[in-house]
Amino acid sequence: MSISTFPSPDGSLPYVSQWGSLDRNDEVVMRRAAPSRIDVFLRRTDPSQLHDWTSDGYHSREEYLFWSRKVCGLACLQSLLHGWTDTRLLMRELLALALDWGCYVVEPQGKVQGLIYRPFMAWVSSHFGFKCQLVENTPIQASARAVRPGQALIASVSPEIRDPSTYKPRRGGHLVLVHEVHGGTVRFHNPSGYSHNADSASLPMRVFERFHAGRGILVSVTP
Repeated sequence: MSISTFPSPDGSLPYVSQWGSLDRNDEVVMRRAAPSRIDVFLRRTDPSQLHDWTSDGYHSREEYLFWSRKVCGLACLQSLLHGWTDTRLLMRELLALALDWGCYVVEPQGKVQGLIYRPFMAWVSSHFGFKCQLVENTPIQASARAVRPGQALIASVSPEIRDPSTYKPRRGGHLVLVHEVHGGTVRFHNPSGYSHNADSASLPMRVFERFHAGRGILVSVTP
């Protein structure tokens, strides 16, 4: 499990890359496959140039390349675990638990459904003691009011949020961790952001809203 060495303004919540290390984020490629879908993959697939996937517990290069595109929500969870608890699990260990709880469903043809919110909420509440609240049909201007120390929002946004000038972005399809809101500015960890705007990225709320799907999970650490 790799944590960014870049200092975060919220020192309690370290940054976690879904690709295993921040220096791989700039190699992430996003391609519109259809109006409703964006394909995300790593530019380089030579094993010698990849992140050391064994350090995250993956069993093979292929498993790492398959799942690292899909574990943005688990990267957010891992950030919370490292900031709020002494629980230390490799990404593949978290993924195994998430699969057991039905947070992801792998269809026969290989397509993955998830992250599925309600099983995820039941899992992290039962397993880690976090309090979870589902957020639906709610603009970031409203849901952000609950963000404070000890309470963060896993928010559904477009993966295109790492390019804030994207014209007519889709909404949703990716998860980021909103950990601070102040003076109309949203600070968030983006598991697949560029190296310069992944750890505690900041955007005006009106810009964040362009990518936001109006849903997510409010997670609180319990005393």
